[in-house]
Amino acid sequence: MHHEVNSPRRSVRTRAIPPQIQLDQPGRLKVGNLLALFAVSAATFYAGLKTGRYPPPDGRDGRSPYWKTSTVRAFLE
Repeated sequence: MHHEVNSPRRSVRTRAIPPQIQLDQPGRLKVGNLLALFAVSAATFYAGLKTGRYPPPDGRDGRSPYWKTSTVRAFLE
C-alpha cells in the first residue's frame, strides 16, 4: 500500500519584485511588480483595486492577473 507523505503547506505571499522591463517597452507586469513600483503592501494594493485607486488588470495568465506596461505608465503619469 502506498502512503503519501504530507508536505507542509507553504504560505503564498505576494512580495514586491522590481520589474525586469522598462515601462516604455511593451510587456506585462504581475502583482509583485506593481507592489514594487507603487511601494505598497499586497493588502494595500488589493484594497486599492477594490476601491478603484489602482487600475484593474488588463488580463489574466491562468489565475494570475497582469497589467500592460502602457497601463501602468499612464497610471503613474
